[in-house]
Amino acid sequence: MTVASPTPAEPPVRVERDGAIAIVTLNRPDRMNAINYALIDSLRSALRELQQEDQVRAVILTGAGRHFCTGGDLKDTANGPDGETRLAVMHDCLRLMARGGKPIIAAVEGNAYGAGFSYTVAADYVVAGASAKFCAPFTGVGLVPDTGVAYTLPRRIGAGRARRMMMQGLVVQAPQAETWGLIEQHVEDGQALATAREVAAGLASRAPLALVALRRLMGLDLDGLEDSLQLEMSLQQELLRSEDLREARAAFAEKRQPRFTGR
Repeated sequence: MTVASPTPAEPPVRVERDGAIAIVTLNRPDRMNAINYALIDSLRSALRELQQEDQVRAVILTGAGRHFCTGGDLKDTANGPDGETRLAVMHDCLRLMARGGKPIIAAVEGNAYGAGFSYTVAADYVVAGASAKFCAPFTGVGLVPDTGVAYTLPRRIGAGRARRMMMQGLVVQAPQAETWGLIEQHVEDGQALATAREVAAGLASRAPLALVALRRLMGLDLDGLEDSLQLEMSLQQELLRSEDLREARAAFAEKRQPRFTGR
């Protein structure tokens, strides 16, 4: 199956409003929705706007094409026009998901890797196609797991399983992910978004003030998330200057295994 690339007129993030439900679609299918600055800045703007819209009571996050999101784009590492780093904006998106009043449902087909995996973990409810795969591959390219996943993942699936996924870059498929509590539901391939719409409609029918209050109640430890994000930023900035990361990028471009030296 060939996935058409977005035309220049298409935005990197699409937002569709359907009554009380908003569907936010990452829209770089030719790059498996890998995150560049334009995409993540657009996602931040969309999440900010939707949090202010009283008529929107639930938000679905999904990806165009065959994959949800494969994380940061290793071929496009540019920062924002004013020097704002891509990771800083990724953190802002995570904060909006974690601290906002709207329930977030992730509809995942294909791969949810790297920061795409981090945003999946941060959702309130995850629906995935049966062939969907989840992975935190950061240490394989010389980086620390980012976008808060070192904090959020152990709270979702337990410390032992989280260590396996983050240290080893373990790939977990949807049926196992449901058993572990990493996702809430797996369905037939191609049905994740339709099922997510049903879940979102159910949540949108419930008392919105109660859902806002519940999200606050369940997020009482988010000060710990903030500390984790600050440390993550510091560690990642160091690793971004390492020879190991340069080697990982070269190996990725040359389609070979990296040869790390610990420098």
